[in-house]
Amino acid sequence: MNRRVSETPRQSLPPVKNRFGTFKGVFTPSILTILGVIMYLRFGWVVGEAGLLGTIAIVLLAHAVSFTTGLSICAIATNRTVKTGGDYYMISRSLGLPIGGALGIALFFALGFSTSLYVLGFTESFLNVTGIPPTPTAIRIVGTISCLLLTALTFFSTDLALKVQYIVLAAIGLSIVSLLMGGPDVPFRESPLQMWFHPDGASFETVFAVFFPAVTGFTAGVAMSGDLKDPRRSLPLGTIAAITVGLAVYLLIPLFLIFNVDATVLREDNMVWMRVARFAPLVTAGVFAATLSSALGSILGAPRYLQALAWDHIIPGFLGRGHGPSNEPRIGTIVTFLVAEAGILIGELDFIARIVTMFFLTGYGFLCLASGIQAWSGIASWRPDFRVPASVSFIGAAICFALMFKLDTIAMAGASAVMVLIFLAIKRREVAQNHRSVWSGFWAALVQKGILLLHRSPGDSSGWRPHTLVFGGDPQKYDHLLQLSRWLFHRRGLCTFVRIVEGTLDREHARAERLQVETAAAVEKVYAEMLTRVTVCDSTFNGIRHVAQSYGMPGMVPNTALLGWSSEEQHRAGFVRVLRDLLVLDLNLLLLSHKEGRGFGDRATVDIWWGGAGRNGPLMLLIASWLKSSDGWSRAQLRVNVIVNAADKEARAARLEDILARARVNATANLIVREEGKTPADIIAQTSKDADLTIIGIAPPGDENDDEFIERMNRFIKPLRTTLLVRAATRFDGEEVLYDD
Repeated sequence: MNRRVSETPRQSLPPVKNRFGTFKGVFTPSILTILGVIMYLRFGWVVGEAGLLGTIAIVLLAHAVSFTTGLSICAIATNRTVKTGGDYYMISRSLGLPIGGALGIALFFALGFSTSLYVLGFTESFLNVTGIPPTPTAIRIVGTISCLLLTALTFFSTDLALKVQYIVLAAIGLSIVSLLMGGPDVPFRESPLQMWFHPDGASFETVFAVFFPAVTGFTAGVAMSGDLKDPRRSLPLGTIAAITVGLAVYLLIPLFLIFNVDATVLREDNMVWMRVARFAPLVTAGVFAATLSSALGSILGAPRYLQALAWDHIIPGFLGRGHGPSNEPRIGTIVTFLVAEAGILIGELDFIARIVTMFFLTGYGFLCLASGIQAWSGIASWRPDFRVPASVSFIGAAICFALMFKLDTIAMAGASAVMVLIFLAIKRREVAQNHRSVWSGFWAALVQKGILLLHRSPGDSSGWRPHTLVFGGDPQKYDHLLQLSRWLFHRRGLCTFVRIVEGTLDREHARAERLQVETAAAVEKVYAEMLTRVTVCDSTFNGIRHVAQSYGMPGMVPNTALLGWSSEEQHRAGFVRVLRDLLVLDLNLLLLSHKEGRGFGDRATVDIWWGGAGRNGPLMLLIASWLKSSDGWSRAQLRVNVIVNAADKEARAARLEDILARARVNATANLIVREEGKTPADIIAQTSKDADLTIIGIAPPGDENDDEFIERMNRFIKPLRTTLLVRAATRFDGEEVLYDD
């Protein structure tokens, strides 16, 4: 059952009171998460392992991701109103619900495990300060109690949780000042200045993976998008400000540490800030405040992802229920606590950091991709106030995916497999959506650029593809044309089923639009990749002329026409005249005479009648080889028949075998000596009377009148079963297309 997603579920809920501005709703939660547990408890280790230049390289590379992603977020946020769900909302409304849903679930778990990361950081510092041995049991007990208290705070008041962050911001600022002032007991550097990675230390991948969660905090404000007064203004301003301030801090601290503290101490003492700072209690307060506030930010953001996913029917609806006038996601908060508790029970901060890194890199990569595709495709709906070049977003996406591969190939493969499974599950549920994704615009832009290239480039006969117009009426009555089209043209070129509605536009336009939908649905059942076109014209034959002349565009014009054979008395003149006109347009002409009740028989035998000269032969061989490679005719026997004089039989046989070998067509050569008194039509009737399909090359209507042409063709067709008459266009270069030399 299709479940349609629109904004209605969101509108039917109690209105959310959007009450937070740029500083309170975006900058503060973002910067507090950036300057959090990694800065206090692992950044000294990063500096000790990587050295000054290595640390700067890691900081700059990590911020290359955060800046490009932040800029992409700014572009998306100023192009559309960002509602509850932050990153998920942006991705799902850009790349579609299946991709957005898979990433939204991943980002929810990323924030849930981020809570674990920050709570474990607090627990580690708390146990150190209090002198309690950091046993696994102690870590789990303190971590669980801390997580419960934080959850309780957000459970009852998001506003109160955000107000607490002003105190936290002050504590972090004072602790950084205390660090830079230096204390009397600083373990001053005794060894030479370390500029690069320690030779016996951790690898670049390990150090980067541990540090990277520090820069992911800029999305804490994005997760609050549904609670902002003006998301289009606040998200860009607050996000870029937080990233910039974070970059300045992470470039300043290594300079102080590397010049003043011994690298060995940095590597071995996670609580080195306590020994370096002028006032250790300020650092303690900063550590406690930063870790708890970062955890608070994650607990605030993660339930809102869950809420948005539920509103879009990606996950069960009860998970999205809000409480009170502000729609506080209490059920989502409980689920977030359970995910965080799972991470706390694992108890390994560095391990959790690597998991968080992989999840966030995935989300950031797709955010950059969403912005880049929209900017590159030039779709009309892409009009952001904050413009970012597509190249910036694509570079950001490339960096994210390259880092995932570099950091942990196995983890990347595992994360990708999980994403694909979630994506397929959402696809299988057929969750429909009213909003458009960027993909239609992306493909349109890609096709547009491709058409321009085709139009400007010289034609290449070896790259020839059939672009076919199939003229018919009710698809159920012309099923044989649809089947033949699928066997011949599937994945080889564009194929369009054309249906002509006789009448005038003012009277028949509405009916034509209805028939367009019905025809497309009927055609899709037989040939899913076939296009459809319903056109109104004063007569069927004039409609064929009109479409044959006007359909397509430069570089992608039709080159082949497939019609059913008609010999009805009242239509002969019009039918032959339209055939002449199609040949004037220089289209390959395929005319199918389909015998009712017999159809295509057992699809076991195909006879090709080779004249030996002209362009018909190569086109017929090409058609036969296409049939043979299709699913319906794979067991068919191809037979190439040639009528010869007795004296020429051996020479013609050798020549035909050579042609078949060069054309790479697996067919049997059958040479028939001409008998006196027998016409070609008689020989063909006798030889191919049992063939399931006979392919015959024909000459165009010449000076003969319409009736004479129809009768001449009927002499070939009537004794046979289903027959395909073929006339190649003069611009069809069969030698170049068919042969390998």
